[in-house]
Amino acid sequence: MQDLMRRLEALERANRVQRRLVVALGSLLTALVTMGFAGVTDVLQARRVEVIDEAGKPLVVLEARDGRGVLELQNEEGQRSALLSSTSDGGALGLYDERAHAVLTLGAEADGGVIESSDAAGRTLVRIGATGAGGGALATFGPSGKRLVELGATSDGEGTVVTFDAKGDELVGLVVSGRGNGRVVAYDGGKESADWPES
Repeated sequence: MQDLMRRLEALERANRVQRRLVVALGSLLTALVTMGFAGVTDVLQARRVEVIDEAGKPLVVLEARDGRGVLELQNEEGQRSALLSSTSDGGALGLYDERAHAVLTLGAEADGGVIESSDAAGRTLVRIGATGAGGGALATFGPSGKRLVELGATSDGEGTVVTFDAKGDELVGLVVSGRGNGRVVAYDGGKESADWPES
């Protein structure tokens, strides 16, 4: 029963936030339309625009920060929920948990797009992205930040799978041999120790 009550309270809180956001966006739209009646303007300029709730707390913030455009969504406690911004490589979108910890990031990098999932402590657990070799890669990470498994592509366009130990040294790899055949490679201390079939 307590679980049901907690869930109902969470639903009511979410509903209040949604209502406040709708009212705030409506107020912003009304203000923009009202300004338009004062005369036709091609450009509306401001360093910061806030959409606030009835208590005056900002829920949506649009501003320039350090020479970059930023759109930030905040919850009713004033904690960041989402952040969309420009970066030196393009753009980035960050999603945050209820304690304002970044848990999901989508962005542009020099080699292409990247998605990272993190825990509440900020440690990256999964990373999906483009590689410098022109392929895609998926990597999982342990609590220490070291890679555990990586799926990727070689510069020749061949697929690879590699597992790692807790220190980040390679353990086992599924790769393509120089003859175009599949190959299993075992490593010891990061150095190749055995393979099958033997090359």
